[in-house]
Amino acid sequence: MVSSVPGDPSPRKWVTDEESAESKGVLGVIREWLDALVFAFVLAMFIRTFAVELFKIPSGSMSPTLLGDYVAEGIAVDETARERYYLLILERSSDLVQIFRKDELTGRYLYEGKRWRGSLTQSQLSLLERDLHLEEHHICVNKFAYWFAKPERGDIVVFRVPFKREPSVYTRNGYTFRVQPYNRYQGVYVKRAVAFDGELAEITSDKRLAINGKPVETPEFFKYQRYEIPNTVEYSVKVPEGQMLVFGDNTGNSYDSRFWGGLPYVNLRGKAFFRYRPLKKIGFLNHW
Repeated sequence: MVSSVPGDPSPRKWVTDEESAESKGVLGVIREWLDALVFAFVLAMFIRTFAVELFKIPSGSMSPTLLGDYVAEGIAVDETARERYYLLILERSSDLVQIFRKDELTGRYLYEGKRWRGSLTQSQLSLLERDLHLEEHHICVNKFAYWFAKPERGDIVVFRVPFKREPSVYTRNGYTFRVQPYNRYQGVYVKRAVAFDGELAEITSDKRLAINGKPVETPEFFKYQRYEIPNTVEYSVKVPEGQMLVFGDNTGNSYDSRFWGGLPYVNLRGKAFFRYRPLKKIGFLNHW
């Protein structure tokens, strides 16, 4: 299409959309797609670096909240011939089974300890053999959650391990623990925040967490959670300045602050806030 403007002797050609697309050719279309892909990549890297990162739970230290083990879940009959809802976790490279029973009133799993596989009831053993599968939860982590504020008690935190390159020791309540060296294949841990600098953290005789002499009531999770005291008859620790204590929910199978002491705040990577796999358990993570 050719047109002219009054007073302008030179004719002008108006290009239609179809003609414009043809003039670009295949290379032009490819360049547009490449621009879009580069923008998407840069945006994804920005989000991963400064906003949200995805993690897979590699172990069972946060069970039953977050799973990373061979598990079986369902109804089985206990020693009193009563039907219960269980979460059974088969420890890797052993025949020990961790037993969690769902409380009928609260809906929370209560830890009942470890048992040899052969000592389970026939119904529990059938559940284990029928439903055993590897279940590794995948979570989203808010990386800027602690840029301007400290964690809250009960937060599920992701952090770089504070271990040294060589084996070290940690002394608590008259006992010396050997702390494993840094392992780059286990460079990130997931635990629950339980105490902060300046606080006196204790585990009471009934295995509850106490802060400054008082059992923790909030968030509600701590009313039901029970913690084991490894290697000593008491747990009483004053949290050092600039550090916090983190425990795993699976108290009988968690390598945490009870064994190696405080976690420096600078080691925090972020706050776990959402589980996106498996799909049947998708949802936001809360304090219980």
